[in-house]
Amino acid sequence: MPLDRSVHALRTLSTDHRWCGQPGDILAHMIVAIRTLGLAVLLMPGMGNIAIANELAGEATSDADALWELRIAAFGRYGPAYPASEENQANFVPLPIPVYRGRFLRLFEDSENPIRGRVFQRDRIKLDLDFDLTFPSDSDDIDARTGMPDLDLLVEVGPELELEFARQDLYTGRWYLALQARLATSFDGLDPTYRGISFSTELRYIAQLTSRDEAKLRITPTFATGKYMDYYYRVAPEFATPSRAAYEAKPGYLGTDITVNWTRNFSKNLSTVIGARLGLYSGARNDDSPLFTEDVTSTVYGAIMYKFWESKRRAVPRPDEGD
Repeated sequence: MPLDRSVHALRTLSTDHRWCGQPGDILAHMIVAIRTLGLAVLLMPGMGNIAIANELAGEATSDADALWELRIAAFGRYGPAYPASEENQANFVPLPIPVYRGRFLRLFEDSENPIRGRVFQRDRIKLDLDFDLTFPSDSDDIDARTGMPDLDLLVEVGPELELEFARQDLYTGRWYLALQARLATSFDGLDPTYRGISFSTELRYIAQLTSRDEAKLRITPTFATGKYMDYYYRVAPEFATPSRAAYEAKPGYLGTDITVNWTRNFSKNLSTVIGARLGLYSGARNDDSPLFTEDVTSTVYGAIMYKFWESKRRAVPRPDEGD
């Protein structure tokens, strides 16, 4: 240690009698000791800073979110039975959900995007694996689809390339542009059926209003393949009626969603989300389908979540977190 060396040098000056009567050598030895002692004094605050930094890092790790959580959640929605439908339906789902915050996979951390997988991250560009769910609908409850097959639970999964292109000091606002492609599969019980692919370009704005409040705005025009459009707008000949002509759906523009939502964390364990979505379908490719019954639709939704258990092991932050 530098301090030990300086003390040793000073002791040598006082005990080594070989230097007596040699002022030049004594002076040189004193200079070396003073320099060494000065270096030790300069390094000691740095060592203290390192200790403080390590302590703060430990605190940051302990304050990180848990790797696993168990929550009781309730989700409610009131809106169109399917895109461009004039018939509305209510959905309410109470259930316990596991939350997982892996470095590359996140489960049920975000009520709007319940399953997300990180594939690539570099600066302000990231590639995720994105999932979406659409509630099933009973066709007998929809006048335009009476007598037709039900619309089953629809699961969509695919890549999302996201670019953060602007930041604002006001409310720590961030602007994103996301390109999405999702493969859709419907499930009748456990029986899956491929339903085509949808493509979206999403403009996204996220603002941190307070330490507990976050707001989001999303504008999402969507296009889809013919098979995807068939699921909503095709009328097979066997289901044609005098008031519902047979129709073959075409690929192209599906519509645009404008979504706003607000998230509030009341405490470490309790949080809520409320939101609204406006669906704009004017000019859609299949607006002449007998199942296309409304140009503008609206949806309201909300969720409440309570955390009752978390793991002691903490999640490892993703590269983009804390920027």
